[in-house]
Amino acid sequence: MMQDFDKTIRIPVITDLVRAGNPEVVGVTKNQQAKQQRRQVFEQRLKERIAELQSATGQDEYSGLARAHAIRSESHRENDASTQSRFDPSVEKHIDAARHELIRELSGMLKP
Repeated sequence: MMQDFDKTIRIPVITDLVRAGNPEVVGVTKNQQAKQQRRQVFEQRLKERIAELQSATGQDEYSGLARAHAIRSESHRENDASTQSRFDPSVEKHIDAARHELIRELSGMLKP
């Protein structure tokens, strides 16, 4: 009895299975030094990328704050000459404090 293999449906069979508990993989994942090293490499790459973007845009950590301060002080001069500011000074102080706290927190995340 001859079979026509061109018309036969072939079902692939998995012969090599991955077994759980591979000691090499488990060792790599549980190694605290390796985790710390990966974290340091990630942080270093992140810092390098941020520096690259800042240099490409011509900005650094403080230039944005300086620009915002200059705009705000110019706006205050114009407002003082014509009318009073629409915002309560305590609200502006609160916003500035929150902004500085956020910048401090983000900077702390980037420092080792």
